[in-house]
Amino acid sequence: MTQAGPPTTDHEFIDTPDHLAKWLGEMRHWLATSPDKRCCLDTEADSLHHYHEKLCLLQVNCAGRYALVDPLAIADVTPLLELLDAHELWFHGADYDLTMLRRSYGWSPKVIRDTQIAARLLGARQFGLAALVKNNFDIDLCKASQKADWSRRPLPPNMLSYAVDDVRYLLPLADKFVAQLRDKGREDWFHQSCLALQDDVAARDNAAREDPWRVQGSGRLHPRGLAVLKAMWEWREGIAKERDLPCFKIMSNKQMTSYAEQFEAGHPLNPPNGWRPRWKKEFHDIAAAVAAADPATWPARPKKTKGRLSDAQRDQIDKLCVHREKVAQELEIEPSLLGSRGTIEELVIDGAPANHLMEWQHALLASGLEQVLQPK
Repeated sequence: MTQAGPPTTDHEFIDTPDHLAKWLGEMRHWLATSPDKRCCLDTEADSLHHYHEKLCLLQVNCAGRYALVDPLAIADVTPLLELLDAHELWFHGADYDLTMLRRSYGWSPKVIRDTQIAARLLGARQFGLAALVKNNFDIDLCKASQKADWSRRPLPPNMLSYAVDDVRYLLPLADKFVAQLRDKGREDWFHQSCLALQDDVAARDNAAREDPWRVQGSGRLHPRGLAVLKAMWEWREGIAKERDLPCFKIMSNKQMTSYAEQFEAGHPLNPPNGWRPRWKKEFHDIAAAVAAADPATWPARPKKTKGRLSDAQRDQIDKLCVHREKVAQELEIEPSLLGSRGTIEELVIDGAPANHLMEWQHALLASGLEQVLQPK
């Protein structure tokens, strides 16, 4: 067993525009002369510690040369993004990174590759970066800084080391995974899946969310409960912003829906232990104000846009799920990679599988789709 702990001197911490320009010039020359043209990118943010989530660190690997770029100190990182856009760009678990990069810079990379997607298409059931590095290289990555506050400055050596490790092993993993994907004839599956991830992030991030206070679990509430949930959500937003804390550190969504259910049932509400007197008073004031309000002002339950599934449709969905699981078992991959149950429900309702499946998924499920959706 090898314990990860490479020296921190193999990377540069970049926190001025001049330093970034110098390093990018070196990287352009390095990538022009290197046989490996690939780059890697990872990000760190402070969503666990502050109200306004922001990017705090960009970890970059240019064909084996490492840098940690400080976006809190460098307002314009466009030259870095332009360099990365000129090369195949590797991530691990890119969903969150792509979302933050779009929100922060309005940028989506031209070509992405994701080692997590590759690992899952090869049948890995443990596909976190630490697990993959351990299983492939027998190296233990220290994850102690995973939930640290990345907005702090200066960043201590252990956090810098952790950050570099997030891109250090991506290219060696990529080499192994791409070779295995080619051997199994799955490289095109991989490319389609990476592109689908980018499209999904773009569609999700561009969609305006109505009534953000309608958190998970709110669908079972009636107008009285919805009214107090909305009021609690707005109060929590104000307190979190005032104290620069993530909302969940004030009160979790699960707590709020639980209180809303209690309020709806006519039970007294007792705020969490440890709250300051001001918060407790405001909490009780919220409940009293909602109770005294005109019920006509309470939010309405959302109308269901989907009709109930027919017995025939349920039967089709069950048969397709059985077929999906059989195909996945033969391929030794997770059934969800061939399409979630929700996806299968949508394609049965829509009647057009091509609208909901990637080309490779459709090809693998084709026989079952034909038998179930178009029986002779």
